[in-house]
Amino acid sequence: MQLSPEPNSPERQRVLIVAHCFDADYSMESRLSWLRAKNAARQYDTTVICVEPYADVQCDVNPQVSNLQVITVAHTAMEKRLIDTPFGFYLAYRLWHRRVLRTARELHKQKPFSLVHQVSYCGYREPGYCWKLGVPFVWGPIGGTQDVPWRFLRTFDAMGAAKEAWRSLVNQVQLRFGLRVGRALTTADAVYAANRQARRSFRRARGMEIPCQLETGLERAETKLRELRDMKRPLRVLWAGRLECWKALPLLLRAIARTPDEADIKLRVLGSGTRETRYRQMAEALGIADRVEWVPLPDYNLRDEHYQWADVFAFTSLRDTSGTGLLESLAAGVAIVGVDHQGARDIMTPACAIPIPVRDPEQVIDAFREGLVRVASDPHFLQRLSNGALKRARRFHWDALNSEMMACYGKILGGTSQVTLEEPTDSAVDIPTASGVSV
Repeated sequence: MQLSPEPNSPERQRVLIVAHCFDADYSMESRLSWLRAKNAARQYDTTVICVEPYADVQCDVNPQVSNLQVITVAHTAMEKRLIDTPFGFYLAYRLWHRRVLRTARELHKQKPFSLVHQVSYCGYREPGYCWKLGVPFVWGPIGGTQDVPWRFLRTFDAMGAAKEAWRSLVNQVQLRFGLRVGRALTTADAVYAANRQARRSFRRARGMEIPCQLETGLERAETKLRELRDMKRPLRVLWAGRLECWKALPLLLRAIARTPDEADIKLRVLGSGTRETRYRQMAEALGIADRVEWVPLPDYNLRDEHYQWADVFAFTSLRDTSGTGLLESLAAGVAIVGVDHQGARDIMTPACAIPIPVRDPEQVIDAFREGLVRVASDPHFLQRLSNGALKRARRFHWDALNSEMMACYGKILGGTSQVTLEEPTDSAVDIPTASGVSV
């Protein structure tokens, strides 16, 4: 166990945040933990338990986080070996959480906590054990309830399809009958679902109505509107994510292969993963290798230049709690062509995106082709979507998300554990209407 400098404000209430990932720059998952902890430290003495130390978290010199203590509980050698084995991750993760509870209890005896909040990972499968600490417990936002639509499994290789089918079956059982999931849900003073589909899943499986808040957000967005695209250059399409089967890059590759030559599309694939070689070979076989650029996925703080390069962001993921790339696109004013389901449906609107219905693979491929051809041929329509993206980005600013979470803390610590249930809407968002774009 490794500690950062201890908070020195004994008169303030103490909050414990459990965040397996905790890093300001590595990924959206790790950054959301950092931002939630930094925000909590403005009002509470905040302690974070995470899996390993990060050199860039300088709590003792940053005045914004002067009341933040970081404690690291590293994975054991056995846990590391489990992580590297098939299906071993969640066992290792559970064992880590057991040790987190022991650490939390030691700290609680020394100086009691007022509230504990489990932040990441955001998946519902592992609630940890800190709901046993005997203080108010906040969990989430949590997701991970979504599955790959069954009709799309035939587009995967055999191993990928088997894993996704197994995951879907496990979801059905664990959502309804997982003992620790159930105990954490009923013990918690507040639980947030990361998207509306997850909320519906908890309603069906557990009969619970819980509030909804996206698990991640935006710190900043462009303020300068984009100019009309120069029709003399190709339409620049960006795809970002892990090169794994459920991210469904092949749907986009096949769609681009069906576009006419005059559409003139250039695709940049920003990603890494086990299927990269296979997808490169697919681009070759489809005859579009010269139109595709492959770039390894950089750290979070180095991705902005790619979104500035892009005219359009293509989102193909067949299961995602939210979709980091969607938010990054909104912040950069990049129009979106994306599948309209799961967490993406909570983010996209017709004012900033061309939503693609998800019925079957051929329909999705054709819809992507039509969407890309439309934005390639109509720069004014593309510009309207870009402007809509910048306005839509305001809905997901961290200031608003953190204010809501601090209000939740305040209600609980003030003696009221019931959190107001609010449906995410666009009513408070200034979204323009324009010819060809409906809100």
